[in-house]
Amino acid sequence: MDFLTIATPVTYWILIILWTCILAFYIKRLRSNVHKGQLIFVLIAILAVDAFRTLFESLYFGAWYTSVAGFLPEYVYAVLVRPEMVFIPKIINVIAAIIVIVILIFRWLPKEELEKENLKNLIEKKTHDLKKSNDNLQQEIKEHKKTAQALVNRERKQSDEALQKREGQLRAIFETAINVSFIITDAKDPEPMVLEFSPGAEKIFGYGKSEMLGNPVSILHLPEDVQRFPRAYQQMREGKIGLSGETTLVKKSGKKFPALFSTHPLFDARGKMVAALGVCMDISRQKQLEARIRQSHKMESIGILAGGIAHDFNNILFPIVGFAEILEEDIPQGSPLRENVEEILIGAKRAKELVKQILTFSRQTEHELKPLNPKLVVKEVIKLIKSTLPTTIEVRQNIDGDCRTILADPTQIHQIAMNLITNAYHAMMDSGGVLFITLQNVDPDHYNDLKSAAGPQVLLSIKDTGIGMNEFTLAKIFDPYFTTKSKGKGTGLGLSVVYGIVKEYGGDVLVTSSPGQGSTFDVYLPSLKSDEIFEKSSGGNISPKGTEKILLVDDELAVLRLEKIMLERLGYEVDVISNSKDALAEIKSFPDRYDLMITDMTMPNMTGEQLTLEIRKLNLKMPILICTGFSEKITPERCVVIGADGLLLKPVVKLEMARTIRNILEG
Repeated sequence: MDFLTIATPVTYWILIILWTCILAFYIKRLRSNVHKGQLIFVLIAILAVDAFRTLFESLYFGAWYTSVAGFLPEYVYAVLVRPEMVFIPKIINVIAAIIVIVILIFRWLPKEELEKENLKNLIEKKTHDLKKSNDNLQQEIKEHKKTAQALVNRERKQSDEALQKREGQLRAIFETAINVSFIITDAKDPEPMVLEFSPGAEKIFGYGKSEMLGNPVSILHLPEDVQRFPRAYQQMREGKIGLSGETTLVKKSGKKFPALFSTHPLFDARGKMVAALGVCMDISRQKQLEARIRQSHKMESIGILAGGIAHDFNNILFPIVGFAEILEEDIPQGSPLRENVEEILIGAKRAKELVKQILTFSRQTEHELKPLNPKLVVKEVIKLIKSTLPTTIEVRQNIDGDCRTILADPTQIHQIAMNLITNAYHAMMDSGGVLFITLQNVDPDHYNDLKSAAGPQVLLSIKDTGIGMNEFTLAKIFDPYFTTKSKGKGTGLGLSVVYGIVKEYGGDVLVTSSPGQGSTFDVYLPSLKSDEIFEKSSGGNISPKGTEKILLVDDELAVLRLEKIMLERLGYEVDVISNSKDALAEIKSFPDRYDLMITDMTMPNMTGEQLTLEIRKLNLKMPILICTGFSEKITPERCVVIGADGLLLKPVVKLEMARTIRNILEG
């Protein structure tokens, strides 16, 4: 038995074992349902090898059993039927099976383990890369965190510095705003307690900081305002302003005062209200200024009314005074009738002075203002008043010997001093007291609250320790005909006249008073640089006479009749005309007939000013004297502008008219 004979069946067993192993591996892999693509490849390889073997054997054995063999050459047949030719396909099949086994062993069998190892290596590599990236990221985070912390620290430092600066500014405002009160309270409702109390609040309310800290803020408010606290705090919690506007607050002394007041919420970083800021400003001074402005407007309105009353009253009074003077001249000395006439003149002169007071109050009269040293007049008033004061009233005077000169009418200064001292006397009449009279020079820094013009001034201060005045009386004291005196003891014009005179001089009057604490009247009058003192010139009481021809023009027949009698008794030849247009026609017709024309100011159709202007258009040199009860439109300066030679205010006494006429005709 040769080798090929033994090897051929062995190859079959080898193939059976190999294919069995391959098939088992295939079934196992197929059941695990893993790598199906690879299993399909193995199956195809097995089928391919087996197909090759089957094809070869078919060709070989087919050639043996079919007729094909008969067509083959004999030498070819001899080769094909040799044993080694039978062994060749078996060997090829074995080799193919072995190759498949090797492929399975070295490729597909460890694939899962290799994949696991590769996956493990990949995981380790990825883990390493991830750890490295994480380390880098941690390093970057640390660097960014360090940079961010530095930036935060810098910004926090800048913020702290800005906050400290702002806090310093707010603290400076809080501490230095003397005229504004800042009060910080807690957010408790309804009894908020004081946490901070500014120096301005100490000045305004009179409480010390230590007195207020920890105490309820309600002691500074009226009860009706305290009732508004809950609603105000609710509004502040909503981010709104609480109390706001004008209100009345209470000082430590119990005195109430007007104030602008507002409350504002203070929040913490979480937006929770932790405190409230109250801001207030005392507006007492503004209220006083408003009251004085209203008083000034009231005086101006009443003054306009007073001017109209004075005009009509003077026209009525003029004939009374004039005819009484004529009667006095005609009635012989010692006659009982003469005494009656003298009483008429006394009453008429009082009425005349009353009209002057009304016009003085309204600041619509013209006075001859001259340089005057007020100490002379004040000393004269003190000397006069001392003799009439009771012993229960002590007079203390402080008159500056170097008192500055003012521009004033001595009579009006006398009137100011007399009215103020008389009022002080009446305030102490029942209980007695001390009357302080001060006259001194003052500079601008002494009277910051005045509305009058700045510059050196003279202060006349009259202070008493009498009953004082309440706020209602203080608001009314300068009103004409307002008086607190009993009937028959005052007209109510005294302080109105004082107010009018002082305002006419460009000065001011300040009054301070409270019930039971007396009153102080401070009169400020602008001073002059010149020290020239007015000295009153004396003159006789004899009425100068003349023989010139005079034309009288007035729409009041009673005034015409009186003036005609007065002038004729002075020796003048007089014609009268009651219509201004007729007077103009008379002058045009007879331009050289009259030496003087005396005309009323207020007349229908044509006023005295218009008549004067028409006459001056004729280029006539005839003097013109305007006589008026009162008019805002005509003044001595205006007379010069329109060409009039003089101005007389009714009621005119005979002596005054006589002197004025002679001054015009001779001058």
